[in-house]
Order: sequence, then C-alpha cells, then structure tokens
Amino acid sequence: MQTMVSSSAPNIRVRRPMISEEEIRELAARYGEPARRSHIVHADEYIRHYRWRTDSDRRAEVVFAISDPAGRILLHAKAHYPTHIYRILSGGVGWEESVEEAMLREVAEETNLPVTIERFLGVIAYEFHYYEERAHFVSYVFHLRTDFTEPKCVRDDEISAFRTVLPGQLLDVSAELRNLIGDRRGWGQWRALAVDLVYEELVAKNKL
Repeated sequence: MQTMVSSSAPNIRVRRPMISEEEIRELAARYGEPARRSHIVHADEYIRHYRWRTDSDRRAEVVFAISDPAGRILLHAKAHYPTHIYRILSGGVGWEESVEEAMLREVAEETNLPVTIERFLGVIAYEFHYYEERAHFVSYVFHLRTDFTEPKCVRDDEISAFRTVLPGQLLDVSAELRNLIGDRRGWGQWRALAVDLVYEELVAKNKL
C-alpha cells in the first residue's frame, strides 16, 4: 500500500509506551505486516552513556530507508562518525509522538524530501547489557520513496554528507559498521542490525 504523506502532525500530549502493540497493528494495517526482531546488544561505555539516560527525550526511534528515483537507498554521515562510515537515516520518537508523526518530522528535518511510505518493514527490540545492568530500546523501520535526488538537512547542519547505494550493497554498509574498532565498536554492531533488516526485507525477500 502506498500513501502520500506530509510533515504536518497534531500535537499529542500523551506519554506513549516504547512498544505499543495497538500502534503496531494500526501501522501494519496501512503499510504492511512488519518483521519482528529481538537482539541482545553488549553495550560499551559509549552506548551506556546515552542509552541509560533517565532524562531521555525519546521513547524509540524510526529508521527510514528512502529510495530515490533510481531505486538507490539514501545514506548519511555525521561529522562525529568515524571516517568513511555511512548508515541509513534514523531519528527519535518523542514520548508524546506517534511513530508515524515522528518519522514525517524526522524526514522533513533531515532530508527536506517529500516521500511516500511504501512499507512498514520491521520492529527491532533491543536489550542492552552492560555487566549486570539492562536497558531497552526499539527501532521502527520503514521503506520510503521520493521522486527527488537532492536531500538537504535543515536542522543545524546535523548531517555532514549524503550518499546512495544500491539495495544489494547494504550488506557492505552493515559490514563496515560491524568492523569498527575503538570506542564506536559497540555502536557499529548495534547500528548494523537495522541495515541488515532492511536488506533482508527489500533484497533477500525480493521486494526490490
């Protein structure tokens, strides 16, 4: 199912749960049944620094794989990423936001592109382990399309660069993330999981 969307959204002042099965059912009814994945992630100090925050402004994140007119997937880099590292776009879901509202806002802020929601690809639940401590988080993953090829980050130049890859090259992207060393090693292994899911749903299952 394809639905044209805009970035406007009502201001909902309800603290929502990290995972709402009702919300997932509503999204699935409009955009397809998502794959469900659960992963244990061994956190390091870098991940623990922000994943254990008690004042976090987000209940979850959206990961959005945007296809351009040629079918290539849009990736991004930030100035603080290790050199050569790009990944699929993502953004936070606020405690008062629905997943869809958050995604439309993040797409507008990070790319300034009009998009069509093609498919709800998956929900990834993470359990982070740091010695005896535990923390949880979730990614809602979508496939989007755009008719344009010039993304522009309109939020304080947060994104330093964009590039595109063919869907079949996404495993190379996740391999680069997994092969990171140093203080970003755990982050790279975690971030590779969403890229893997997009590859599985779009390429391995012959969706693209």
